[in-house]
Amino acid sequence: MINLWRMKQFYDTYKNHPNLPALLREINWTNNLTILSRAKSIEEKEFYLQLCGKERYSSRELERQIDSGVFERIMIGNQKLPAMMREFGADVSNSFKDSYFFEFLNLPELHNE
Repeated sequence: MINLWRMKQFYDTYKNHPNLPALLREINWTNNLTILSRAKSIEEKEFYLQLCGKERYSSRELERQIDSGVFERIMIGNQKLPAMMREFGADVSNSFKDSYFFEFLNLPELHNE
């Protein structure tokens, strides 16, 4: 019964976005459910669908990426780019940065380098 409800929720969420079905088919059902339940906006869902398909994340790795706020950090980083760079699109804006995650260091939340 829960799977039926999830399938209906899945359909209702993505039915008005014709560019997403190809991305949805690339990843497994567990990752789809994780993105469906954890991502807030359709842009965030699309971001994690693309990232998960491209990087072939396991469900644990996807959870870690969502918990570490990759989407929010990249969106904040893109706002800091000059206007000329933003005109080229998302592919160019993220190609000059690497992301590093240091949660394994157990630093305090307000740590500053």
